[in-house]
Formats: sequence, C-alpha cells, structure tokens
Amino acid sequence: MPFTHLAHRAIRPISDVAKPDYYRMNPKIPDIANIQGDAVFIFPKRAEEFIFFRIADKVKFKEDLKNFDPTSALDVLRNLKAIEKYKANKSDSTLYTKADTIEQRQIAFSKSGLDELGVRTTSTGDKRFEKTGMRADKDYLGDQSRWDSMFDQLNHLHGVIMLAAHDLDKCTRAKDRTINHFGSSIEIVGIIDGTAREKPLDKHEHFGYLDGVSQPAMREVIDPHPGQIQVDPGVIIMGYPGDPVPNRPNWTKDGTMLVFRKLEQDVIGFERYVAKNGPRWKEFVPKDYTGRDLNKKEAEDLFSARFFGRWKSGAPLPRCPVFDDTKMAGDPKENNNFDYTVPGQTAPSDLHCPFTAHIRKTAPRNLMPYIDKKYLESGSIVRAGIPYGPEVTEEERESYDPSDRYYRSPRGLLFVCYASSLDEGFVRQSVQYGNNDFFPVTSLMPKVHGQDPIIGGPPARDSDQAPREVKVVDGYHAKFHDDTHVNLRLVDADGSKVEVSGLAKVTQSGAQPPPGADNPFWVTSRGGEYFFVPSISTLRAWAIGEVSTE
Repeated sequence: MPFTHLAHRAIRPISDVAKPDYYRMNPKIPDIANIQGDAVFIFPKRAEEFIFFRIADKVKFKEDLKNFDPTSALDVLRNLKAIEKYKANKSDSTLYTKADTIEQRQIAFSKSGLDELGVRTTSTGDKRFEKTGMRADKDYLGDQSRWDSMFDQLNHLHGVIMLAAHDLDKCTRAKDRTINHFGSSIEIVGIIDGTAREKPLDKHEHFGYLDGVSQPAMREVIDPHPGQIQVDPGVIIMGYPGDPVPNRPNWTKDGTMLVFRKLEQDVIGFERYVAKNGPRWKEFVPKDYTGRDLNKKEAEDLFSARFFGRWKSGAPLPRCPVFDDTKMAGDPKENNNFDYTVPGQTAPSDLHCPFTAHIRKTAPRNLMPYIDKKYLESGSIVRAGIPYGPEVTEEERESYDPSDRYYRSPRGLLFVCYASSLDEGFVRQSVQYGNNDFFPVTSLMPKVHGQDPIIGGPPARDSDQAPREVKVVDGYHAKFHDDTHVNLRLVDADGSKVEVSGLAKVTQSGAQPPPGADNPFWVTSRGGEYFFVPSISTLRAWAIGEVSTE
C-alpha cells in the first residue's frame, strides 16, 4: 500500500516490509514485529506523555510487565495504514474513528533500572550506557544550567513509559490506565507531557521551524526521498549490519538506545535577537547576490534561517540562499535533495549555507575527501521529539527581561532520539559535531567555524575553555593574522610551564561582531537520561523471570 497521503513524512515504510515472509527471507532486516515501534517508523502523534519511574517492587513489577502491551513497529505500520485510509476517504466516519483512537506505548530502562530488575548477566555492549547515566555527562555534553530535580541525581531514574495519541486527553486517559496497571510496583518520579502546536504550526517547534524534515532512511525498511541520508539498519537497531558493536548478546537484538532531553527554548530572546540583527542583511547575504534589497521580514527570516540551515517552511538554505521557497519546502522530492556544493567551487563552501548551521553541524553531508560518507552515515539518529509548553503571549513579550539570569521559559522541545550506540549517534552529534568549533572538516588545515548556534554553547564561565586575556608576550613583535599558526609558552598558577599551540583569530578593536558571532544561545538543557529500549521478546522473557545471559 503506497503512502500517497503521508508523502510528507520523512520516514515512510517500503511496501514489502509488512509482508509475513519479508523478515524471514531477509535476516539482515530488523523484525518489525519484535521492535518497540517508535524507533523504526516513529509514532504518529499530536500528544505524548512521559512517565519517569523507579521500580518499587521488582517481583510485582515483573508480573505487571507480563500484561503490558507495547506497540510494535508492525503496529505502527498498521496505524499509518489506518491514517492513510482515512485521509484518502475522509467522508467515512468509521475510518476516522479508527485513526482518531490510536494509542501507542513503549517502555525503556536506564542502566540502574536494568540492574534493579536483575534481568541480565551480560552487557548491552554500549560502553557509555554501562558506565554512567546522563547526569555524569552533564559537563561533557556542555550543559551549564541547573537541571530539573528529577534528572539532577545520578542513577535516580529506573525507566520511562511513553504514551502517544492523537490528543492530550487520550494520552491522559492512557496515562491513568498505565499508572493504575503498574500500581504499587513503581514509584512515579515525574510526568512530562508534550503536544504539537496548533495548526498551521502543528509540525513546527517553538522557534517556528518545521521539525523532522531530515531523518535517516534505513535501507530495505524505509522508502527514501531524493537526497535523504540512507543508513544500514544496525545504525539504529541493534544486531544488524551497521551496528558498531559486532558481538552483542542475543537479548539485545531488535533493541535500541533512547536519549531523552528536556530542551528549554527562549523564544522571545531569539525573536528579539533576530529582529536586532536582521537590518544587517548585507553583511551576511551570499556575496554573489546582486538582486533587490530585502525588506524587514525577509532580512530577519534570512538571518534566522542561517542559524538552522533551513527556512521556517522547511526549505533548505543551500538551495534557497536568499529567499524562502515554500513550494520546494512542501515537496518531499526536493526538500532534502541537496549536499551543500556550490557551482564552480570544488572545496567545501559556506557561500550559501554557513558551516555552523544546525543541520550542517549535526547531519553533515558530502565531506569527502576529508570524512568518508559511510562514517557520516554511522552517526545518524532517528529523532522523535515533540514540543512542550504553551504559545508565547503578548503579556510575556511585554514583561520579558533579557537581563534576568533566572528566567525560565515555560516551553521547549522534549528531545527523543534513537540509535544503536550512544557514542556513535547522539554523543557524536552533540559533542564531536555540534560543540566542536572545528567541525565540519573543510580543509587539511584546521579551520575554526564555531559552535552549533542551536544546541551548542559558549564555554562555562571560569572554566578551562573560557577565553582569557594575555598581555603582550615578551620578545614577540610579529603581527597576528587570521589562521596564523601560533606557539606560546605560558606559566600556570603553580609555576608549571605550558605549551599552547593553535590558530589565531583576530578581533578588530571596536568592531561590531559579525551577525551571529555574539550569539547568546537560546536553548537550555534541563536534563535527561539514557535508556535501553528492549525488544518485545526480551521484555516477555524478563516478565516471566528469565535472566538474559547471552
């Protein structure tokens, strides 16, 4: 069944994947009947509840787990077919009822949760998951602000139950049934709910950008759009080609790693920053542009698009470097069909899209010959987040104080992603890509590009990475230039001599920073956790008391 009415979806199943013999005849293809469903096809949803819990009675919990019915990827495929049928025949009320009443659920466990259950004697094979929870990685991930209390304790959470539906009322009813089902076997640490924004912004996050456009397509499982990054199934699902851990225990097969992050968005601060810098459009418009002057809205839209690499519509900046193209944005055959090349230039170029643009930092394309395409594919993640919080009100805009260091925005994104490896997926994208000033690699000589302006952040105040002013160096009279290689010998606080080597970057005295250089960052992490999403067969085995040994 072709998904013609769901063509806008970045992740669409191929037509054969639901056939009963497809998996049996293709052992290198994930068993969609055995995988909890969000990681493969993404739950279709407009609302989602996250129940974070601790196991209070592990014997009773295992009994309750027997009757917990997680939604498989095959179930999600059937749900997508029901929605497709309804969209094709909207006059049929029975089809509407079937599509409207869809509820989906899954359960995942932290390392401490698996340890508490005592259900395994072997490792998942993921070194970061087995070593530490996310709280221990707070500084490493670049999180500088205070986390919400439920996340701000090491190894505090045992698991999360995720419930997705067409609206929040249905999610709330599903939440109440789930809490009643597990009863005293769990202690609820916290509940967070997310909802899609109202139409026509229902597919956009709170900054206004269309979300979920760029997703990896698993080979022989997902029908790729032109230009869409394709990956081997094991990049996302454990136990298949592309899995970076070759010899995982059998019980991990058809499982995946889940990363949850609560990302607070300062929408008002972002809007004000864009409005302030938009009039400087001649400084950041592509140098080969010779057209008419941009009006106020066009200038502001272009300025903000250069942070994301896409326009709010979803149109890719590399193909629309000055003006939005809503027709291209709405065409799934066009909105991912790009690779950042610029006609007439052989080297990587930021003429049409900055090297620091969010999509260019986190989902890089075409970095040959410096980085192999297969390596870039291996760092892919499936993103399945949802916005949280209300729309900005005029009262908020009027009372907003940018100097208030303790301001807490009530809105943001509940970030969810899946990959078979934390280090190869989420951590690589966040630390090695987004927070790495030298990425993407565009030359044999290192080039400083800067942080991802959306998920990155400046060095923590007074940290080792924070810039410090050094007075004139004795006996050094050469004039510095951009990209000059500099070697300095410094003396640290205890008198030890330190060699410092790097590239110079000149800041002109009294000059106004270029647009984006003084980016204050508007996304603040309020915490999260790493989870393992077991296969349905492994869940069933744990529920009856089997211990996974190999």
